[in-house]
Amino acid sequence: MTTYKKFFRYASIPALIAIGYLGFVLVWRSLGLPDTKEIIALAENYYEQYGYYTVLVGALIEGALFVNWYLPGSVVVALGVVLSRSAGLNVFLVLFLIILGFYLTALLNYALGRFGWYHVFLRLGLEKPLEKFKIQMEDKGPRILFSTYIHPNFGALSSTAAGILRVNFFKFALMALPPIIVWNTFWAGVFYFFGNALLDHLSLLIVVAGTLIYIMLFGKLKKPKEHLNIP
Repeated sequence: MTTYKKFFRYASIPALIAIGYLGFVLVWRSLGLPDTKEIIALAENYYEQYGYYTVLVGALIEGALFVNWYLPGSVVVALGVVLSRSAGLNVFLVLFLIILGFYLTALLNYALGRFGWYHVFLRLGLEKPLEKFKIQMEDKGPRILFSTYIHPNFGALSSTAAGILRVNFFKFALMALPPIIVWNTFWAGVFYFFGNALLDHLSLLIVVAGTLIYIMLFGKLKKPKEHLNIP
């Protein structure tokens, strides 16, 4: 691929985000769906009623393979930290429950890969993403967990790939915990200080996250050196 083609491919990303955002807003409004403020108000109501249970259940859902594809951003971290103050929740306990939820789902995703239960998701569009993470895991080992857990979707895929490759369970369990702690603490800090401003643009954040995930997992920005089939 020439330098110009590479340039235009990367330069097209902002355009894709802008088009996706406008399309998202138009469709959302045409369907008469609630706006961002109404969604946040509804979420706040759940946090006030069910408190810490909402945080833990939300983290378990967002960390699970395939399910978290319908939550293309760290929604639980964002809402949990921002709304914890108005709901009277302890932000440190909220963070602990988020970390616990993501860690438990990391072990679950590992089991999905280890025991072959992930096959049910291959027909639902996860074959190519899983194969790419399997190649990376085989090439670099469990240390890629630190970079992939920057986002729950990537973390779920890498955990499942570790199970497919039968990485030692205790080694995986030990190496998965630090990145989950580090990245969730980082994002919690970001949303603690800038959360209200970021949530005002929640729809844009969702579109940006979704676009970047699509490009990284389904695009062909970098072809793997070797094609490996998922067993």
